[in-house]
Amino acid sequence: MISEGLAFLDGSGTLRAADESFRALVGLPPCGAAAALGARSSVEPRLGEFLSGRGPSTLRLEGAGGAPGCELLRLACDEGVFVRARGLSPDGWARDEHAIQALALARLASGIAHEARNSLNAMALQVALLGEKVAAAGEAVAAACTANLASMHGQIGRINDLVRRFVEVADPVPARSFDAGMLLASAASLFGPEARRRRIALSWEAPAAAVRAEGPPCRAARLVLGMLWEAVSGTPEGGQLAARASSSSAGAALVVEHSRGPAEALRSWIGEVIAGAAAELGGRLDRSTEGDIERVALVLPRERAP
Repeated sequence: MISEGLAFLDGSGTLRAADESFRALVGLPPCGAAAALGARSSVEPRLGEFLSGRGPSTLRLEGAGGAPGCELLRLACDEGVFVRARGLSPDGWARDEHAIQALALARLASGIAHEARNSLNAMALQVALLGEKVAAAGEAVAAACTANLASMHGQIGRINDLVRRFVEVADPVPARSFDAGMLLASAASLFGPEARRRRIALSWEAPAAAVRAEGPPCRAARLVLGMLWEAVSGTPEGGQLAARASSSSAGAALVVEHSRGPAEALRSWIGEVIAGAAAELGGRLDRSTEGDIERVALVLPRERAP
């Protein structure tokens, strides 16, 4: 199966060269490929904007006759642009969702390991201090050890909570519905170490009442991870990021608001995957900006009554 191809377009957006794989993925004939691409872009405005450099740097093209289609990535150079075509999986967005999950979990893993090490080191110190006190104390052993034992108990609970949240997001229990508010809070908390590293003020709100959503929690978790990863990556150092969930007649809304940083092609691709996957789940992805704040809302269907 053809997976990738490459083409070169001049400054006016005219195709000058394309390999066989690119022509096959985009559906261009061996001869007259430039004219065929120009004709297609004239009836597909998004493609025309992409080729001319006015639109986003990534674009998904639908395949003909039910074919999966391809994704285009535009890379600027001095004389024009290179365009890479990548074949899409017949499974829709599933492969890209897993790719987002892998990116996000890889980013989270180092932070979680760092947090766990800090807690374990603190416990080790308390154990050492406890040993010294037990050896030196007489009748007052219990009183002398109380504070240390309480500290150890708190650190153990912290690690347990960290691991629980990670499992909830990385491997949710299969179900037909889930608590979207709890999912968002768990996922946001896992980005704490990354936010602190980038000096981002991260906050999240866990609503008093459950925000129930319909659908497989495993897919929703992947989308939430991608949304938060995109937001953290797009927040400038020293910025702010807030996450909250709410329920209304329109659905279960998972909202992330953050300070806007420079646009990146990778984040554009992630957002497109999330939007496409949300539509498959019966929801949508809304974006808006106000001043220096970007707001992204993943709206999923509400849980149906049994």
